[in-house]
Amino acid sequence: MKFTDISIELFRNGYCFKVGSEQYADHEGVDAVGRSRSGMLLWRQAESARLADALRTGSANMVSAEIKLAKELAVRAPNYVRAANLSAVPISVLEFGPGTTMAFREKTLPLVQGLTTPNSRCILVDNSAAFLEELRREYGENLHKLALVQDDIFSGRRFTHAEETTFMVMFGRTFGNLDAPASFMPPYQDATLTLRNLAKAAPSGWLAVSVGSNLDAPAAKAYYEAHPDFQLNVFYRMQAEVWIEGDFDPTVLHYEADVRGNEEFLQVVHTAIFSRDMAFRMEDVSFKFKKGDRLHLKNSFCFSANFMREAAICAGLEPIDLLTDGLGSDLHVFRKRTVF
Repeated sequence: MKFTDISIELFRNGYCFKVGSEQYADHEGVDAVGRSRSGMLLWRQAESARLADALRTGSANMVSAEIKLAKELAVRAPNYVRAANLSAVPISVLEFGPGTTMAFREKTLPLVQGLTTPNSRCILVDNSAAFLEELRREYGENLHKLALVQDDIFSGRRFTHAEETTFMVMFGRTFGNLDAPASFMPPYQDATLTLRNLAKAAPSGWLAVSVGSNLDAPAAKAYYEAHPDFQLNVFYRMQAEVWIEGDFDPTVLHYEADVRGNEEFLQVVHTAIFSRDMAFRMEDVSFKFKKGDRLHLKNSFCFSANFMREAAICAGLEPIDLLTDGLGSDLHVFRKRTVF
């Protein structure tokens, strides 16, 4: 699906799931004073700021907490392999959405180094060509059998060979970006489908998924509203890449983290709100918006441990471990025994 089509669907329907992955793209969009609004750049800045804040204050946030859990996963993963009597089998590692080189180095590389052998692969799947190119430059000559795949990480496609036992991972709480409408009800069906689609990437092995488990709505709202530029960068990309006629001004759109949930889940509906009326034509489609109109850009979900366990079982997966910092960062490990 082309970016122009994604943009039109967002304005036409008020929501397009694929907008979320496009937020991380490198692009030529700039603001009124010429500063880059590249999603790749803004994400790197937000990630670095959050990590620096954790180091400065000694507090835990998503980035720092997940790095610790990922390093613990690298220690435990060989035990999962031994428990399954697969120590003699080559184990490949597949990551959905590796992101920046810093994220890969701190989270995924220890797992790759602990599990892979000359007969197995490291497979990185990401929608962003820019992120994959950075990883190729940094690790292409240093990792044996590195495979880079530009694709939709939620597609449900097979990314491994027919007999390739694989340890699949999704860090960054990316699972929480799953496709679901804004709702006050827990998204069991959507979460189950997403887990099942991820597990389809390999015939058998393991799937480790990081999620937020802190259901504190004010904390979530403050966390995301600290970096509004990243959430809104797609509108500057539209201005730079898409044919638009009329009154289209990215600065008119303001960001709000719209939060809802209960004891099982928390949903952050990342929302762009029009601060005044705006009318424009994109390609051959005309749009008119009123002040206060809202666009649903993507989701960020947090889930209780029981929610994730039930969704995984419904998806045909076996929960085998839960790593947690006890402060809102969880890493669930599931076993996939059968092909689907």
